[in-house]
Amino acid sequence: MKKVIFIVLLIVFNCNFLTAQKFKKELSITKSSNPLEINPKLDFEVSTDIDSTLVSKETLVTIKKIQFLLKKDQNQEALNLINTISKIDLEKNELFLLKGILEFKLDNFSASSNSFLNYAALTTNDSIKSSVHYTIGVIDLQRNLKISAFNNFKKSFELDAKNYTSCIVLGGICMSNNEFENAIFYYKKALEVNSGLNNVWNNLAFIYQKLDKHLEAKNIFTKIIKDEPDAPLPYSNRSYSNLKLGFTKQALKDVNKSIKLFPENSYAFRNRALIYIELKQYEKACFEIETAYKLGYQEKYGSDLDTIKSQNCKN
Repeated sequence: MKKVIFIVLLIVFNCNFLTAQKFKKELSITKSSNPLEINPKLDFEVSTDIDSTLVSKETLVTIKKIQFLLKKDQNQEALNLINTISKIDLEKNELFLLKGILEFKLDNFSASSNSFLNYAALTTNDSIKSSVHYTIGVIDLQRNLKISAFNNFKKSFELDAKNYTSCIVLGGICMSNNEFENAIFYYKKALEVNSGLNNVWNNLAFIYQKLDKHLEAKNIFTKIIKDEPDAPLPYSNRSYSNLKLGFTKQALKDVNKSIKLFPENSYAFRNRALIYIELKQYEKACFEIETAYKLGYQEKYGSDLDTIKSQNCKN
Protein backbone atom coordinates (compact mmCIF):
# COMPACT_ATOMS: atom_id res chain seq x y z
CA MET A 1 0.00 0.00 0.00
CA LYS A 2 1.34 3.37 -0.90
CA LYS A 3 0.44 6.67 0.72
CA VAL A 4 0.27 9.94 -1.15
CA ILE A 5 2.81 12.44 0.16
CA PHE A 6 3.08 16.02 -0.96
CA ILE A 7 6.27 17.46 0.47
CA VAL A 8 6.53 21.23 0.75
CA LEU A 9 9.98 22.76 0.84
CA LEU A 10 9.85 26.34 2.12
CA ILE A 11 12.88 28.36 1.07
CA VAL A 12 13.16 31.53 3.12
CA PHE A 13 16.78 32.51 2.87
CA ASN A 14 16.19 34.66 -0.11
CA CYS A 15 14.50 36.91 2.38
CA ASN A 16 15.50 40.52 2.35
CA PHE A 17 15.17 42.45 5.59
CA LEU A 18 15.69 45.95 6.72
CA THR A 19 19.40 45.82 7.52
CA ALA A 20 22.43 48.00 7.52
CA GLN A 21 22.99 46.13 4.27
CA LYS A 22 21.02 43.31 2.68
CA PHE A 23 21.87 39.60 2.85
CA LYS A 24 20.61 36.71 0.78
CA LYS A 25 21.89 33.55 2.44
CA GLU A 26 21.34 31.92 5.81
CA LEU A 27 24.88 31.58 7.09
CA SER A 28 26.87 33.96 4.93
CA ILE A 29 27.07 37.67 4.36
CA THR A 30 26.91 38.62 0.72
CA LYS A 31 27.47 41.68 -1.40
CA SER A 32 24.20 43.49 -1.18
CA SER A 33 21.95 46.16 -2.58
CA ASN A 34 18.61 47.51 -1.30
CA PRO A 35 18.30 47.11 2.50
CA LEU A 36 14.63 48.08 2.72
CA GLU A 37 13.00 45.09 1.06
CA ILE A 38 11.06 42.41 2.94
CA ASN A 39 10.31 39.77 0.35
CA PRO A 40 10.23 36.19 1.61
CA LYS A 41 10.05 33.69 -1.21
CA LEU A 42 8.74 30.16 -1.50
CA ASP A 43 9.99 27.28 -3.58
CA PHE A 44 8.13 23.98 -3.57
CA GLU A 45 9.21 20.46 -4.30
CA VAL A 46 6.38 17.99 -4.77
CA SER A 47 6.57 14.22 -4.78
CA THR A 48 3.55 11.94 -5.01
CA ASP A 49 2.87 8.41 -3.87
CA ILE A 50 -0.70 7.13 -4.07
CA ASP A 51 -2.69 5.19 -1.47
CA SER A 52 -5.34 3.78 -3.78
CA THR A 53 -7.60 2.78 -0.90
CA LEU A 54 -8.27 6.39 0.15
CA VAL A 55 -9.86 7.73 -3.01
CA SER A 56 -12.38 6.66 -5.60
CA LYS A 57 -11.24 4.84 -8.73
CA GLU A 58 -12.21 7.87 -10.80
CA THR A 59 -10.06 10.18 -8.65
CA LEU A 60 -7.19 7.69 -8.78
CA VAL A 61 -7.20 7.88 -12.57
CA THR A 62 -7.25 11.70 -12.37
CA ILE A 63 -4.33 11.76 -9.93
CA LYS A 64 -2.26 9.61 -12.28
CA LYS A 65 -2.95 12.12 -15.05
CA ILE A 66 -1.93 14.95 -12.69
CA GLN A 67 1.34 13.16 -11.92
CA PHE A 68 2.10 13.00 -15.63
CA LEU A 69 1.36 16.72 -16.09
CA LEU A 70 3.53 17.66 -13.09
CA LYS A 71 6.51 15.88 -14.63
CA LYS A 72 6.07 18.11 -17.69
CA ASP A 73 5.59 21.27 -15.55
CA GLN A 74 2.12 21.70 -17.03
CA ASN A 75 0.81 23.31 -13.87
CA GLN A 76 -2.34 24.92 -15.27
CA GLU A 77 -3.47 21.67 -16.83
CA ALA A 78 -2.74 19.84 -13.57
CA LEU A 79 -4.75 22.41 -11.62
CA ASN A 80 -7.65 22.10 -14.05
CA LEU A 81 -7.78 18.39 -13.29
CA ILE A 82 -7.54 18.93 -9.55
CA ASN A 83 -10.53 21.23 -9.77
CA THR A 84 -12.58 18.31 -11.13
CA ILE A 85 -11.97 16.25 -7.97
CA SER A 86 -14.68 16.20 -5.31
CA LYS A 87 -14.11 18.01 -2.01
CA ILE A 88 -14.31 14.70 -0.16
CA ASP A 89 -11.41 13.31 -2.18
CA LEU A 90 -9.51 16.61 -1.97
CA GLU A 91 -9.51 16.22 1.79
CA LYS A 92 -7.82 12.84 1.43
CA ASN A 93 -4.18 12.34 0.49
CA GLU A 94 -3.51 16.02 1.26
CA LEU A 95 -4.68 17.14 -2.17
CA PHE A 96 -5.58 20.62 -0.89
CA LEU A 97 -1.85 21.09 -0.34
CA LEU A 98 -1.04 20.30 -3.97
CA LYS A 99 -3.91 22.53 -5.10
CA GLY A 100 -2.53 25.45 -3.08
CA ILE A 101 0.98 24.92 -4.42
CA LEU A 102 -0.14 24.96 -8.04
CA GLU A 103 -2.34 28.01 -7.48
CA PHE A 104 0.63 29.81 -5.92
CA LYS A 105 2.86 28.93 -8.86
CA LEU A 106 0.19 30.28 -11.20
CA ASP A 107 -0.05 33.54 -9.18
CA ASN A 108 -3.63 32.84 -8.11
CA PHE A 109 -2.85 33.96 -4.58
CA SER A 110 -6.39 34.31 -3.26
CA ALA A 111 -7.31 30.75 -4.25
CA SER A 112 -3.95 29.48 -3.00
CA SER A 113 -4.51 31.05 0.41
CA ASN A 114 -7.94 29.38 0.66
CA SER A 115 -6.50 25.99 -0.30
CA PHE A 116 -3.76 26.24 2.32
CA LEU A 117 -6.33 27.27 4.93
CA ASN A 118 -8.39 24.21 4.03
CA TYR A 119 -5.29 22.07 4.39
CA ALA A 120 -4.40 23.60 7.76
CA ALA A 121 -7.87 22.74 9.05
CA LEU A 122 -7.30 19.07 8.25
CA THR A 123 -4.07 18.56 10.19
CA THR A 124 -3.58 18.37 13.94
CA ASN A 125 0.20 18.66 13.67
CA ASP A 126 1.21 22.10 15.01
CA SER A 127 4.53 22.06 13.15
CA ILE A 128 2.73 21.52 9.85
CA LYS A 129 0.16 24.18 10.75
CA SER A 130 3.05 26.54 11.49
CA SER A 131 4.55 25.97 8.05
CA VAL A 132 1.16 26.48 6.40
CA HIS A 133 0.57 29.79 8.18
CA TYR A 134 4.08 30.90 7.18
CA THR A 135 3.16 30.09 3.58
CA ILE A 136 -0.10 32.03 3.84
CA GLY A 137 1.88 34.95 5.28
CA VAL A 138 4.08 34.98 2.19
CA ILE A 139 0.98 34.87 -0.01
CA ASP A 140 -0.46 37.80 1.97
CA LEU A 141 2.68 39.82 1.28
CA GLN A 142 2.31 39.05 -2.42
CA ARG A 143 -1.23 40.46 -2.16
CA ASN A 144 -0.02 43.48 -0.13
CA LEU A 145 -2.13 42.39 2.86
CA LYS A 146 0.44 43.45 5.43
CA ILE A 147 -1.67 43.15 8.58
CA SER A 148 -2.92 39.71 7.61
CA ALA A 149 0.64 38.69 6.71
CA PHE A 150 1.92 39.76 10.13
CA ASN A 151 -0.87 37.84 11.86
CA ASN A 152 -0.14 34.68 9.88
CA PHE A 153 3.60 34.86 10.59
CA LYS A 154 2.79 35.45 14.26
CA LYS A 155 0.41 32.46 14.26
CA SER A 156 3.17 30.40 12.67
CA PHE A 157 5.55 31.38 15.46
CA GLU A 158 2.97 30.68 18.17
CA LEU A 159 2.31 27.20 16.78
CA ASP A 160 6.00 26.32 16.60
CA ALA A 161 8.55 28.43 18.47
CA LYS A 162 11.33 26.60 16.61
CA ASN A 163 10.11 27.95 13.28
CA TYR A 164 12.67 30.72 13.27
CA THR A 165 11.94 31.62 9.67
CA SER A 166 8.69 33.23 10.82
CA CYS A 167 10.59 35.06 13.58
CA ILE A 168 12.99 36.49 11.03
CA VAL A 169 10.19 37.85 8.86
CA LEU A 170 8.34 39.22 11.91
CA GLY A 171 11.54 40.97 12.94
CA GLY A 172 11.91 42.45 9.48
CA ILE A 173 8.32 43.68 9.42
CA CYS A 174 8.65 45.26 12.87
CA MET A 175 11.93 46.85 11.86
CA SER A 176 10.39 48.41 8.76
CA ASN A 177 7.67 49.87 11.01
CA ASN A 178 10.29 51.28 13.41
CA GLU A 179 9.00 48.94 16.13
CA PHE A 180 12.52 48.25 17.26
CA GLU A 181 11.85 46.56 20.60
CA ASN A 182 9.49 44.08 18.92
CA ALA A 183 12.04 43.48 16.19
CA ILE A 184 14.70 42.77 18.83
CA PHE A 185 12.34 40.26 20.48
CA TYR A 186 11.73 38.30 17.29
CA TYR A 187 15.33 38.37 16.12
CA LYS A 188 16.51 37.10 19.49
CA LYS A 189 13.94 34.31 19.34
CA ALA A 190 15.30 33.28 15.93
CA LEU A 191 18.86 33.33 17.26
CA GLU A 192 17.88 31.15 20.21
CA VAL A 193 16.99 28.45 17.70
CA ASN A 194 19.87 29.04 15.29
CA SER A 195 22.77 31.13 16.55
CA GLY A 196 24.56 30.85 13.22
CA LEU A 197 22.31 33.30 11.41
CA ASN A 198 24.76 36.09 10.69
CA ASN A 199 22.19 37.98 8.63
CA VAL A 200 19.95 38.14 11.71
CA TRP A 201 22.85 39.17 13.94
CA ASN A 202 23.50 41.96 11.45
CA ASN A 203 19.89 43.13 11.60
CA LEU A 204 20.00 43.09 15.39
CA ALA A 205 23.19 45.15 15.38
CA PHE A 206 21.64 47.62 12.97
CA ILE A 207 18.72 48.12 15.36
CA TYR A 208 21.21 48.89 18.11
CA GLN A 209 22.77 51.46 15.80
CA LYS A 210 19.35 53.04 15.27
CA LEU A 211 18.92 53.17 19.06
CA ASP A 212 22.41 54.70 19.47
CA LYS A 213 23.59 51.60 21.32
CA HIS A 214 26.81 51.48 19.37
CA LEU A 215 28.84 49.39 21.79
CA GLU A 216 26.27 46.58 21.53
CA ALA A 217 26.27 46.97 17.75
CA LYS A 218 30.06 46.94 17.55
CA ASN A 219 30.28 43.77 19.63
CA ILE A 220 27.87 41.98 17.29
CA PHE A 221 29.70 43.10 14.15
CA THR A 222 32.94 41.91 15.73
CA LYS A 223 31.33 38.51 16.30
CA ILE A 224 30.24 38.36 12.66
CA ILE A 225 33.72 39.32 11.48
CA LYS A 226 35.22 36.46 13.51
CA ASP A 227 32.84 34.07 11.76
CA GLU A 228 33.23 35.65 8.30
CA PRO A 229 36.61 37.44 8.19
CA ASP A 230 36.44 37.97 4.42
CA ALA A 231 32.88 39.32 4.36
CA PRO A 232 32.99 43.03 3.48
CA LEU A 233 29.76 44.33 4.98
CA PRO A 234 30.34 43.88 8.71
CA TYR A 235 33.54 45.94 8.45
CA SER A 236 31.69 48.91 6.95
CA ASN A 237 28.87 48.50 9.46
CA ARG A 238 31.30 48.29 12.39
CA SER A 239 33.15 51.34 11.10
CA TYR A 240 30.04 53.44 11.65
CA SER A 241 29.68 52.31 15.26
CA ASN A 242 33.39 52.87 15.85
CA LEU A 243 32.99 56.40 14.49
CA LYS A 244 30.06 57.09 16.80
CA LEU A 245 32.02 55.72 19.76
CA GLY A 246 34.89 58.09 18.98
CA PHE A 247 37.27 55.43 17.67
CA THR A 248 38.06 57.24 14.43
CA LYS A 249 41.25 55.35 13.55
CA GLN A 250 39.55 52.00 14.03
CA ALA A 251 36.61 53.26 11.97
CA LEU A 252 38.89 54.22 9.09
CA LYS A 253 40.71 50.90 9.29
CA ASP A 254 37.42 49.02 9.14
CA VAL A 255 36.02 50.94 6.20
CA ASN A 256 39.25 50.62 4.24
CA LYS A 257 39.12 46.87 4.79
CA SER A 258 35.51 46.76 3.59
CA ILE A 259 36.29 48.71 0.41
CA LYS A 260 39.29 46.50 -0.31
CA LEU A 261 37.06 43.43 -0.09
CA PHE A 262 34.15 45.04 -1.96
CA PRO A 263 35.13 48.12 -4.04
CA GLU A 264 31.55 48.63 -5.29
CA ASN A 265 30.17 49.10 -1.77
CA SER A 266 28.63 52.59 -1.90
CA TYR A 267 27.62 52.35 1.78
CA ALA A 268 31.29 52.03 2.77
CA PHE A 269 32.22 55.15 0.79
CA ARG A 270 29.47 57.06 2.57
CA ASN A 271 30.91 55.92 5.89
CA ARG A 272 34.42 56.90 4.84
CA ALA A 273 33.09 60.35 3.95
CA LEU A 274 31.68 60.68 7.48
CA ILE A 275 35.03 59.67 8.93
CA TYR A 276 36.87 62.27 6.86
CA ILE A 277 34.34 64.89 7.95
CA GLU A 278 35.08 63.98 11.57
CA LEU A 279 38.80 64.40 10.77
CA LYS A 280 37.99 67.76 9.08
CA GLN A 281 39.40 66.49 5.80
CA TYR A 282 36.54 67.89 3.75
CA GLU A 283 38.08 67.57 0.29
CA LYS A 284 38.55 63.86 0.81
CA ALA A 285 35.06 63.57 2.26
CA CYS A 286 33.48 65.21 -0.77
CA PHE A 287 35.39 62.91 -3.09
CA GLU A 288 34.03 59.91 -1.18
CA ILE A 289 30.51 61.31 -1.42
CA GLU A 290 30.78 61.60 -5.19
CA THR A 291 32.07 58.05 -5.38
CA ALA A 292 29.11 56.85 -3.34
CA TYR A 293 26.76 58.63 -5.75
CA LYS A 294 28.41 56.98 -8.75
CA LEU A 295 28.05 53.56 -7.13
CA GLY A 296 24.31 54.04 -6.71
CA TYR A 297 24.03 54.90 -3.02
CA GLN A 298 20.78 56.84 -3.42
CA GLU A 299 19.00 54.02 -5.21
CA LYS A 300 20.00 51.58 -2.50
CA TYR A 301 19.96 53.54 0.74
CA GLY A 302 18.07 56.80 0.33
CA SER A 303 18.75 60.53 0.21
CA ASP A 304 20.78 61.17 3.38
CA LEU A 305 23.87 61.61 1.22
CA ASP A 306 22.36 64.83 -0.16
CA THR A 307 22.22 66.30 3.35
CA ILE A 308 25.77 65.24 4.12
CA LYS A 309 26.97 66.84 0.88
CA SER A 310 25.06 70.10 1.32
CA GLN A 311 26.44 70.55 4.84
CA ASN A 312 30.07 69.81 4.01
CA CYS A 313 30.77 70.42 0.31
CA LYS A 314 30.61 73.72 -1.58
CA ASN A 315 29.33 72.32 -4.87
